[in-house]
This record gives sequence, structure tokens and C-alpha cells, in this order.
Amino acid sequence: MRIAALPLALAAFGLGLLPTLAAAKVEGHCEYEGRKVALVDGAAWLLPEEPEDDFDDGYEDEEAPVPSGPPVMLAFVTFSIDAGALARATDREEGLRDQSWEQDESARLELTLEDGVVGQQYLWISPGTNISFSSNEVGHYKAAASAKNRVSGEYRFSPEDGQELDCRVKFDLVLLGDPKDAPPPPGIALPAGGGEPGAAYLAMNKAVQAGDFDAMLKLMPPDRAAMMQAARKEPDFAAQMALMQAMTPSKVKISGGRQDGDKAWLEFTAVEAGQPRAGTAEMHREGGRWILVKESTRDPD
Repeated sequence: MRIAALPLALAAFGLGLLPTLAAAKVEGHCEYEGRKVALVDGAAWLLPEEPEDDFDDGYEDEEAPVPSGPPVMLAFVTFSIDAGALARATDREEGLRDQSWEQDESARLELTLEDGVVGQQYLWISPGTNISFSSNEVGHYKAAASAKNRVSGEYRFSPEDGQELDCRVKFDLVLLGDPKDAPPPPGIALPAGGGEPGAAYLAMNKAVQAGDFDAMLKLMPPDRAAMMQAARKEPDFAAQMALMQAMTPSKVKISGGRQDGDKAWLEFTAVEAGQPRAGTAEMHREGGRWILVKESTRDPD
């Protein structure tokens, strides 16, 4: 998936806090090279099971243990998760990663739990710290009693385990189910063309492709237009505009979307680098105008 750069000055504005997973309880932190990040939210979901070996030695082991089920991903982050979006995502790891990238100074801890043991640990701290470990057992995991469709316990990875890393977290998480059973996106359905939010998106798309700076200003609220005017004086402004144009999808056709008050999400098809793409655009209504906040494209389904 490609997350397009926000149009110049728009990139300076965040999206605000997102809804929290229902009743998720997370308390912990990770510390590495003097930087300590607080883990405040999380989620859990089942991972695909690895295929079993077809090897048969001709003997039956009556004492063989009963499989305990597929491995579970335990994920913890430093921000409030958009619960609905994650529940609907067919690739939860990618969905949570995208949410992480939308935050400032975020971090993400992922644990792969199987047969009561953590076999893989991955820690990402923005902007570019990546630490991963895998073994028969990584760190120290202790399960706790939990309600149906929940996972509870605590996990510790300390410098005594041989690395300059300290992670400690206690949690009680919802175990996400089939994306098909997730609640629908918020708001009401938009028609083909996307209604007013769609018209605003297409207008901005057209202005960017044409390099029509004045038209772009008219589609922004005054404060962002002022920032764009200031950016216009920078020596690399022409290069920024060229990059923006190159990253902007063309031949956009909006199939529909949803609107929830002053927020809307548009679904569209387009062309990038001569290849067909599918995409989503998020729009916010500010001062009576629909403003493009974020757009992403992907391979067609």
C-alpha cells in the first residue's frame, strides 16, 4: 500500500486521537538506548498456522500433545487504536502499521504467542528503530485468566535477557475475530461520485495535476493556504510541486464511500505510472469546505 504525501502544508496537520478498542487495558513501556515509550493500547488476533510436515516414520505416538490452536499476535502501541478500522482489516499487521505511521513519535511492540510461549518479538520506535528477536522462547510471558474472546497476561524482556532492551507490559485485550463480522464503517453511504466530498477531492486532484497553485489555495482553509503561500517562496518549491504531481493518481473514478458528520472516506479507482490502482481518500469538512487529509492507493482487489 502506498500512503501519498499530504499536499505540502497539509502534512503539518494531524488527524487527532482515534477511537480506542473497547475495554482494552494496557499498561507498560519499552526502553532502548535511553528512549522510553509508554504502551497504552493494544489488540490481539489469530495468525495463520504453519503447515505441518508430511513426514511419517510409521510409528504412532500415543503421547503426542493435542495442538493448542493457531498462534496469536499480541500488539501494543503508544497511541489510541482505531478499533473499527483494525477489526475490518484483512491484514491486521499492515493495518496497525499504517496507523502507527500516522502518529507522531509512535512505537509498536508485536509478540507472536504460541503454546503459551512468545517465540518472536518485534519492536519499532519511530522514526527508524527496528529490533527483533526469535527463539524457542523470547522474554518471559505469563498468562492470566481472561473472559471469552480476550487475552490477558503480562510480558517482560529485560537487559538480563542479554540485550540492551527493557520491555514490560500488562494487558487485557480483545481477541479480534473474522473481519466479515466486524461492525460496518461509521456514517452513511455515499453515491457514485462521492457527493460533496467527492467533488472537493476531484477538484483538488485536478488542480494538483494541472499545477494550478491558485486553484489549490481556493480549496484550502485560510490557515493552510497561508502556509502554502509561505512555502511558495522556498527555493525548492518547484521540485515539491513536481513530486506532488508525480504522486497524484490520475483518471480517478469515485465509486462511493461513507460520510460520518464532518468526515468522509471515498473509494476510487485510478491510474498510477500507467498501472490500474484502487484507492481511498479521507476528507474533513473545515469552515464549510471539504479538505483532503489523506489518500492511499493499492493494487486492485
